[in-house]
Amino acid sequence: MKNKSVMKNAASLAVFALALTACSGGGGGAQDDGPAAEEGGTLTFANWQWLEPGRGEDILAAVKQYETVNPAATIETQEITRADYEKTVSTQIGSGGGPDIMIIPDPFFPELAASGALEPLDGILDPESEEALRPSNETYQFEGEQLGLVWEAVPYALFYNDTIMSEAGVEPPGTAEELASAAKTIQDETGKTGFVVRHQLNEEAPWWTDYSNWVYGFGGAWSDGENLTINSEENVAAADAYLNAYNSGGFGVGDDASTYRSKFAAGEVGMVIDNSSALLTMVSGDGVESSEVSASTLPFPGGGSAYAGFAIGINANSDNKELAKDFIKWMMTADAQSTFVEALFPSGIATDVEAPAELVEANPWIEAFYEQLDNSSSVVIPGFETQTPQVRTIVLTQVERMLTTGISAQEAMDAAQQQAENLAP
Repeated sequence: MKNKSVMKNAASLAVFALALTACSGGGGGAQDDGPAAEEGGTLTFANWQWLEPGRGEDILAAVKQYETVNPAATIETQEITRADYEKTVSTQIGSGGGPDIMIIPDPFFPELAASGALEPLDGILDPESEEALRPSNETYQFEGEQLGLVWEAVPYALFYNDTIMSEAGVEPPGTAEELASAAKTIQDETGKTGFVVRHQLNEEAPWWTDYSNWVYGFGGAWSDGENLTINSEENVAAADAYLNAYNSGGFGVGDDASTYRSKFAAGEVGMVIDNSSALLTMVSGDGVESSEVSASTLPFPGGGSAYAGFAIGINANSDNKELAKDFIKWMMTADAQSTFVEALFPSGIATDVEAPAELVEANPWIEAFYEQLDNSSSVVIPGFETQTPQVRTIVLTQVERMLTTGISAQEAMDAAQQQAENLAP
């Protein structure tokens, strides 16, 4: 992520101006950091993953191990749905409050960082933990300060229900055209939804990552580092392929992620493009089992994809900064990372600790996700980091307009390009 000075997100600044007033000095001195870690206290930890069946419980169990290391501390969860996460946290921080510790989606990080809403983490890790950090932790540096560390990096792939594919007589698609055709065949032959992916503005933040898979998969990009490239030839081709899948006759129109994930888990959806963590949740219940699912890299010509990147950070408003820093110091130790790599499986985490072999063997579909991760990119726009949320809204509004009003992919991307360029001063 580039740390250059760019135009701030106007809407975010309106909210975070309050946060800066409420914060006692942003980075804060010792007098602002609250009681010492050994004195303990309660840490509120915001994360939408607490609501994920099965996996959320495993992640919380890993987090709660800190209470054993520091018996004077208590971890209290703040549960926020993924669709409402950024808006809720923004509002809380803007009012001078918010959680002590929070998980930060990549597109949200520049807003928080540029607004002074994150506590610096420089110097809190022991040398061994510092040495073990993956280079990707550098993504969460801003203006010379480390404001976050990797929580997880979640890859994407195309995955499918083997039984439904067999019943429909279709092979795993290798192109976007084959994806749309297979979706229609599944619907016609089985009566079940052939394919679905996020497609509605009420899930804007995660939809941006999901939609970026198509752009990167067609060899496109949101910028060249200096100029926006929203209506490039590759991006228009990606939008057109997305539209064709939507209009295939086998697409789950109107289903949000919660709905189609539940349907896939119940054996009612043939194919989905989603992240590895979501799939693990889908196969961890009483429905479709992991052995009944296969996956492949995305069926797009450029080979690229997005990944869902998430940091862990400390709220500069927190009254328990010392305790929160001690939690992160503990979390980055080798012993704790071994616990988190299992709890956060199948994601990559802050260090290069490997997941237990038995987990990989029990979920062989993960190999396609790992393969796709090798050719994945962040959804934060180079050169327009703090404008990413504004550009995101513009682009996805036009994509939704393309899906619902019949305008062409070219028209949608041209309109988005023009509107996004008008953001510049």
